[in-house]
Amino acid sequence: MSLRNEILEVSRELLIERGFGKLSMRNIAKRANVTATSIYLHFDNKDDLLLALIDQSIEHLKEKLLAEIDSSKDLIRQLEDLARCYIQFALDHPKEYEIIYMVRPEEMPEYPKEKFQQIRSAYELLAEIIDKGRQKDLIDVENPVISAYTLWAQLHGVVSVILNKRLDTRIPQKEFIDQAIEHVIQGFIIQKTPA
Repeated sequence: MSLRNEILEVSRELLIERGFGKLSMRNIAKRANVTATSIYLHFDNKDDLLLALIDQSIEHLKEKLLAEIDSSKDLIRQLEDLARCYIQFALDHPKEYEIIYMVRPEEMPEYPKEKFQQIRSAYELLAEIIDKGRQKDLIDVENPVISAYTLWAQLHGVVSVILNKRLDTRIPQKEFIDQAIEHVIQGFIIQKTPA
């Protein structure tokens, strides 16, 4: 593992343990067993390090989502696959997932404008599929971007319940995920009335 990646890994752990306000280059250096100076060879400051962590996590999530898209499947199935992939990413990579969402806006350094496209691109994948479904009269939405964001927010809620260990112990996790995805997706589908 490169020194840069090792610094990012240690920083991710410390950020989750202590929060951004208590994260310091000195603590990172101590945990990584390097000098603080060596961290500054890779990152300008703590804000730069945080942005790198967020970028890395978003890029990893986006790679997983892109790999999941199978255009040979119908659009509804593609949405289900992306929803399942999003949840599975969070369960398989909880630290990376937390990094994307845990830092409060008032603690965030100013995010460069060119980076916002990268953040948006994850749910814009959903928006594209929703829009295709709308054009084919499979999905009943007015604004695919708002609908994609709504879908993302619902999935985020499902993930949060599981990661924060708030799932009712009487409910099997797999069934909870399966039903949550089904209910969320069904909310978008145009229901055909029998003739």
